[in-house]
Amino acid sequence: MSEKAGLELDLESLKSAVDEVERRLREDEDPSEMEAYRKAYRKLVPVFMRSYVAAYLLRQLASQGRARRKMTGTSLFLSIGKNRRVYPRDLVQLLVSSGGISKSDVGDIKILDNYSFVEVDEKVAAAVIGRLDGMEFRGRGLTVNFAKKREDRAAREAEAETVS
Repeated sequence: MSEKAGLELDLESLKSAVDEVERRLREDEDPSEMEAYRKAYRKLVPVFMRSYVAAYLLRQLASQGRARRKMTGTSLFLSIGKNRRVYPRDLVQLLVSSGGISKSDVGDIKILDNYSFVEVDEKVAAAVIGRLDGMEFRGRGLTVNFAKKREDRAAREAEAETVS
């Protein structure tokens, strides 16, 4: 393992890549699945090589740019979240099978305790809402509609205070 002379790293972009990976681990991934991968990593990679393997993977991630492409899409609200043990792969599968769209139409997914937000291509958003709204998913009626923007919510709250 040789050291390249004069190699300078863009620590800010690496930090943002690491932060994004950490955020996805906390918000998007199944903890039991990640534990299985962690155990496999510990079993397959010798102790003295672990930091080098992690550094190599970080370099690969940084060279690819963002791990998931950003879309100019629309965010949808889905009335199901972590409390129903829903993970991103479950929502992608639901959107592809029942929503009638392709994986490439699905962007970022954010799963909270009781609900989720999924970014989809603007062209297919209305069709997805029409197909999924009201259907049963994991024993519960699913509500799907366009997500309201935070600015809209703040404006409505301010307007409600002025009316009172």
